[in-house]
Amino acid sequence: MKGKSKLKKFLVVIAIIAVVITLIVVGIRVFLVPKAMATLQSMTAAATANAEIRDIETVLSSSGTIQPIASYNVTTLVSGEIIAADFEEGDTVTEGQVLYQIATDTLDSNIDDSETNLDRAKKDYTKAEKSYQEALDKYDETQADYKEAVSEYSDINVLSKDSGIVTKVYVEEGDTVQIGSQLADVYDNSTMVLSVPFDSSEVSASMVGKTASVTIDDTFEAIKGKVTKISNVEKSLSGNRVVKDVTIEITNPGGITDTTIASANIGDSYSMDSGTFAVKTSATITSDLAGEIAYLNLEENSKVNKGDVVLVISQDTVDKNLKSYLDAIDAAQNTVDNAKDTVESRQEAIEDAQSALQDSIDKRTDYSIKSPITGRVITKNSLKGDTINGSAIGSSSLCTIYDLSAMTFDMNVDELDVLKVKEGQVVNITADALEGVKISGVITNISLSSTSNQGVTQYPVTVRIDEVGDLLPGMNVTGEIVIEKASGVLAIPCDALQRGDQVYVKDDSVKEAVGEVPAGYKSVKVTTGITDGDYIEVTSGITEGDEVYVVRTSSGLGNMMQFNMQGPGGESQGGEGMQSRGDSAAGGGDDMTFR
Repeated sequence: MKGKSKLKKFLVVIAIIAVVITLIVVGIRVFLVPKAMATLQSMTAAATANAEIRDIETVLSSSGTIQPIASYNVTTLVSGEIIAADFEEGDTVTEGQVLYQIATDTLDSNIDDSETNLDRAKKDYTKAEKSYQEALDKYDETQADYKEAVSEYSDINVLSKDSGIVTKVYVEEGDTVQIGSQLADVYDNSTMVLSVPFDSSEVSASMVGKTASVTIDDTFEAIKGKVTKISNVEKSLSGNRVVKDVTIEITNPGGITDTTIASANIGDSYSMDSGTFAVKTSATITSDLAGEIAYLNLEENSKVNKGDVVLVISQDTVDKNLKSYLDAIDAAQNTVDNAKDTVESRQEAIEDAQSALQDSIDKRTDYSIKSPITGRVITKNSLKGDTINGSAIGSSSLCTIYDLSAMTFDMNVDELDVLKVKEGQVVNITADALEGVKISGVITNISLSSTSNQGVTQYPVTVRIDEVGDLLPGMNVTGEIVIEKASGVLAIPCDALQRGDQVYVKDDSVKEAVGEVPAGYKSVKVTTGITDGDYIEVTSGITEGDEVYVVRTSSGLGNMMQFNMQGPGGESQGGEGMQSRGDSAAGGGDDMTFR
């Protein structure tokens, strides 16, 4: 009986506990859940913010590894023993500083051989020049023989129609001329013209036509002439003498040329200086026959008289008679050509020998291996006493030098953002190893050598850092580029922007909710600008101070909702729960951050 009594008491206790638990659950559902929902709705409804003036900027961020602005692996093309290497790893070296000195024994021997080859080439050239001159002399002899034969056998002559000195010859033997072809220019020096300066105050236009006495400077011979012109232009001689040029014509008694110098006097007036004679007239000799010139009797600076034979036109009969002479000329010409080729060959040999010698001399500087930059020695691979072979394929570097005067690193920028980045933009940099240190850099290059991974294309953007501070190669850094910035603009929280660029603005005249617009608010269409992820620029639609509705996305409220919407078993007792808005104006790739 006692056992049954205890069992009944136990069952009663269990029943009481079950009733209490049931009452608690029912109480929570009936009292706490509605209160929590009301509290949540109250908090949500009360989430507002005022449109305010603030600064907004969009920042592009990417990480990279610091590299020196330049690094050089010092190599050489020469071979030999290293006889000096006076530096160590970690040393700072300057541009042009000698790092390695290589023994020059082999080079010195090559220079001696090159000098010997050059001397030999010069001697050969002298011999070739002598042979060439002899060939030219022989050619001139055959030419003279040929001209003499032409003079003997020619019957068709072209005569000069003028007399004078030949100033220019337009044709040469072998040319074909036509009737009227120009053969040569001549000048007639039978009348000569002299222009001398007279004191400007002693001459006038009335002297034109008067007789003047001309005195040859070399012979003091006096010749009578006539004044033909008085210059209207005054000019100055040394000693501030003001003169005018007077032109006098004389009949050439013979011997006066365009190089003869003379002075003059007109009555009691004497020229202030001497002058040089010039010819008065010139003419052009033309051909009155057509054909090939077999013989040309015109030479520049030679005298030709009217009726002189100036050339002979060749005929077949004449050619037959002159064939032997022409063959001799051809043979002489071949000798000249061969001799000239030899001279040119010997000249090239000299140039080659000089070049080889200069190359050997220039290589002497290669045996003093210098630092290409100012920087720090990172590795030293070759030491004093080592033998190097610069001509070996794949020969390693002698040492490595970093230029640490500036640093650089690459930022990988998404294809959606790369057009927003420009050379010269400032980059704000932080280093993992230098906490709290602010570093500034500048974009120096935007490479087109892009890479793609899983459909995402990125472009390397090079950043240069001039103020390196404590930065070291290999350090990890993060760069931030301000790609958009707006100062003093009207802005609202991003969570206040509803779908369709709508904003719910506080309006106490609205008593009831309209669709998704809560009571006490009206929907206003706005135009937006840039965003920093928290706030977004508003360019039109609302004004500063307007109170706007903000949708809260607090995790605490979400947890409260989740707790209150679950039963004892943990299963959902209501809808699908609150979701945060996903249509914020802040967009971009993985590298885009906002501030």
